Amino acid sequence: MRNRAVQIPMLAILVLSLSGVAGCNPSPPRKGKIVGSSMSPTLRGAHYAVDCLGCGIQFSCDPEQADERATLICPNCGSTAERDRWKMTAADPVSVLPDSKIRRWDIIAFERDRSTGTTPNYELMTKRVVGLPGESIEFENGNVFANQVLISKPFEIQKQMRILVCDSKFQSAPSLNWPLTPENRWEFNNGQFQMRTPPIPGKFAWLDFDYQKNYFQTEASTGSPALEDFYGYNQSLSRKLNRMDEVFVELNIRLNGGTLGWRFGNQTELYEFRINEALSEIQILVGEPNGTPNALLHRANISAALNDVQQKPVQIEFSSFDRVLRVAVNGTELWTYPLDPAGVPITQTILSFGGNSDVVKIDRIRIWRDLYYFDADAAKPPQKRAIAGFFVIGDNVPLSHDSRHWKQPGVAIESVKGKVIFQ
Repeated sequence: MRNRAVQIPMLAILVLSLSGVAGCNPSPPRKGKIVGSSMSPTLRGAHYAVDCLGCGIQFSCDPEQADERATLICPNCGSTAERDRWKMTAADPVSVLPDSKIRRWDIIAFERDRSTGTTPNYELMTKRVVGLPGESIEFENGNVFANQVLISKPFEIQKQMRILVCDSKFQSAPSLNWPLTPENRWEFNNGQFQMRTPPIPGKFAWLDFDYQKNYFQTEASTGSPALEDFYGYNQSLSRKLNRMDEVFVELNIRLNGGTLGWRFGNQTELYEFRINEALSEIQILVGEPNGTPNALLHRANISAALNDVQQKPVQIEFSSFDRVLRVAVNGTELWTYPLDPAGVPITQTILSFGGNSDVVKIDRIRIWRDLYYFDADAAKPPQKRAIAGFFVIGDNVPLSHDSRHWKQPGVAIESVKGKVIFQ
């Protein structure tokens, strides 16, 4: 069992409380450091930092798992890294903020009851709150349901929890993620995607994203390509991976008067997004995955978000986390669209990027995935748990030992010593 804890000096935990004392100043934060891997990669204990020779990115790994291997695999490009590229790195520093109001998605430091295994008095367990006192919690297709309602993470929390899948900035040569062909007209030069020749008038030239399984596998996946809930941090953890289509995409683009498009979907539905700089407009269409989306779902003027971007990079953020589609341009959230909360088991993840003119250039594409939540025993039907305290899970879902495993799953309010804050 590997639990993550916050190590706090003996004197620093003497007067930590949630309630505070009337008439007294708030207690100051208590500094500590992370031990273990159950909150990785958000919060890491001592770990290997690995510099990839293939693409130049730096990734991190659990040392216990890495030491079982002669080489590690870069989750961004699939290159192998020998031991001389591994650097032992100190644990992430954190602080515990007492007297904090605890909300869903906060990371908390807490003690466990002695009957279930108390940590020493200089250590506090650290997990993320996904369920609140009095709620009934269950998981379906990787998502959290509280009282049978799907819980959606705010944009800022998504950015804190997302797991990197691909970053084009660190792929200086064309990679298998981006099949560049004469037919799709796209090329990759000096770290930038651009078209060799203009598309047919009135048409878009599309560049597909091909998901690459850059990890050690105990069994080969079959069927159409779909994202899977692999953690590059867990290089030696053997388990069945879950397919998913919940992504967070960040594009840095130059419109130059043209129109950018991107497509997202799975085996049942396909959405197409278009941002037209000349009209300062966004259009969103929907259709079948094997066709061209043509049913208009949304149209809006976005001149305030674009705000004089000619010749300047535009940042576009798109998310499908928690079965909710979200679009933001230059930090302004423009559109939110809840999908069917039940969803379907995923066999295919569709991501494409395109333009209607060769003036459109893409400086950088980054793709992350959501966490995929599942029960301690995935072979059993989904469990519904009514909890008396906080329901907590580590961000390293397949490795964390947490409320899913404990006989008494709830963390009592009086056991919480504060909210964990970090940079």
